[in-house]
Amino acid sequence: MTSEPSDRAPPREDQMAAAARRQSLRRRQWLSEGKPSVARFVGQIGVLGWIIVTPMLLGLFLGRWLDHKFGTGIFWSAPLLMVGAVIGGYSAWKWMHRQ
Repeated sequence: MTSEPSDRAPPREDQMAAAARRQSLRRRQWLSEGKPSVARFVGQIGVLGWIIVTPMLLGLFLGRWLDHKFGTGIFWSAPLLMVGAVIGGYSAWKWMHRQ
């Protein structure tokens, strides 16, 4: 037999050991830092809101400017608002997974 690397998933014991290490690390961090404050949660919610709203407002302002310039009603405003919502949602999702 040769010792070639395989494309198989790691053994279940390795996965369990890694999960136990992560849990232990989180517990030690919680013991040293304590419970997060309410102000921190409120701050995170505020940041999350601005991460979503800012691209939407930028899209809306750009769309309104284009509509005013070309006289197209809401031809640019609505799609650019939706593009801003998608960008904001994606940015918020990425930010939440980093926290």
